[in-house]
Amino acid sequence: MKLSENLDKVLWSLLDKGLYVLYGFVSLLQIRRLDPSVLGIYALLIGINTWLFIIVDSFFLQSIIQFGFNSETERRSNTFALIFTFTFVFVFSSSFSLLSDFWVNFFNEQGLKLVCSYLPFLSMLTIPRVYTLKFAMKHSNMLLLFLVNAAFFIPMSILTIFLFFKYHSFSLQTMMLIYFSGTILSSTTGVVLLKKYIKLGFKGTYYLKDYFKFGFSILSFSISQSIARQLDVFILQYFFQSKIVGIYYSAKTLFRLFEEGLNAAFGLVYPTAVRMIAKNKLQEIQSLIYKSISFTFITIFLMFLFLELGGSEFFIKILLPSRYQMSIPYFNLMMAGSLFMPFQLGLSVLIAQNKLKPVSVYFFFSSLISVIVLFVVGAFNFPNLTPLGIVSYYLLLGSLAYFHIHKEYNFKIIYLTKGFEDILNFILKCKKNNKRI
Repeated sequence: MKLSENLDKVLWSLLDKGLYVLYGFVSLLQIRRLDPSVLGIYALLIGINTWLFIIVDSFFLQSIIQFGFNSETERRSNTFALIFTFTFVFVFSSSFSLLSDFWVNFFNEQGLKLVCSYLPFLSMLTIPRVYTLKFAMKHSNMLLLFLVNAAFFIPMSILTIFLFFKYHSFSLQTMMLIYFSGTILSSTTGVVLLKKYIKLGFKGTYYLKDYFKFGFSILSFSISQSIARQLDVFILQYFFQSKIVGIYYSAKTLFRLFEEGLNAAFGLVYPTAVRMIAKNKLQEIQSLIYKSISFTFITIFLMFLFLELGGSEFFIKILLPSRYQMSIPYFNLMMAGSLFMPFQLGLSVLIAQNKLKPVSVYFFFSSLISVIVLFVVGAFNFPNLTPLGIVSYYLLLGSLAYFHIHKEYNFKIIYLTKGFEDILNFILKCKKNNKRI
C-alpha cells in the first residue's frame, strides 16, 4: 500500500474525518447552551441509537463488503442486508419505546421517556444513511463517503450556529431538531449518490445460513466493544446523576477526535485487505499492517502530546462554560487510551481473513474489564475516575492486538516509525517530479 498510489483516498478520508473534527467544535457550541443534565439525557439517546447501528453494521451490513466482490453472492448479500436491517431496527426501537416506564424506574430518570419517544423515528431515518455508506466503503470511494457525511454534519453545524445566536439555552427538542435535520439530508444524499452501486435481487448462491453464520461471528465481538464504548453512559446513569453523565459525555465528545481517526484508518485498511485476500496478494498484507499502524500512531501521538501539554485545558476553558470545567481532567485521562488504538488495525486484517475467534476473545475480555472498572468506579462513588472505563478498554485491546500481530506478522514496536520513512520518501519523490517539470 503505497502512499502515492492512494493519495486521493487518503486526502478524501482526511477531509471526511475533518467533518467529525468540525462537528466536534460545533458540539461545543451545543454544550455551551445545554445544561449538563439535559446533555446527559441526549447522551443516552445518541448512545442507544449508536449502539443499535453498531449491532446492525456488524450483524447485517458487514456482509456487503465481505461477500460483495463475488457476482454469485453480491446481490443476495445486499438484499438480505436491507431486509433484515429494516426489520431488526423497527422491532428493537419499537420494543425499547414500549418499555419506557420500565427504563424510567430502573434508571430513576424521567428524561428516559423522551429518549423512548424519539428513538423509533431517529433509528428508522438513519437506515438509508448507514446502508448506503457501506457501499462507499466497499468501493473505497472516499469522495462519496465524504459527501454523504457532509450532508449530515454541515446542515447540523449551520443550524446549530443559527440557533446558538437565537437562543440562550437548548432543550432536548432543540437537539432533536438539529439531529433529525442532518439525518434526513444525509440519508437522502446517500440514496441519490450511491444507488448506482446497490445491486439487489435473489439471484446467486449465497444462502441465509451463510449470511447469518458470518453475521453472528462478527456480532460476537461487536456487542462486546459496543457495550464498553456506547452503553457506558447507561452504566454511569445507574450510579450517578444525569449531570455527571453530561460532563462525562462532553469529554467523550472531544475524545471522538481520536476514535474517528481510528475509524478513518479502519475504513481504508479493511476493504483493502479484503481485496488483497480475494486476489491472493498475501505478501502485501504484512506491509499493509505495518504502514497503517505506523501512520495512525504517528498522527495520534502528535495530537496526544499537544493536548496533554496544555492544549486541552486551553481550548476547553475557552470553548466551554465553567460548569463543564470538570471535563478537562476527564478528557486528559481518556487520552491515555488513545496511544494503544493503532494496534487495532491489525485486527481489521484478521476480520478480512475471517479469523474471527481471536478477535472475538480480545474484544470480549477488553469490554469485560472496562465494564468491571465502570462498576467499581460507580459502586465506590468515584465520579472523577469514570474515564478509566475507556482507558482500560483501549489499553487491554491494543495490547492484545499487538501481541497477536507480533506473533503472526513479526510486528515490532520499532516499526511504529515506518510512517516517517514513507512520508520522507513521498516528499523527496514530489521534489524530484517538480524539478523535472
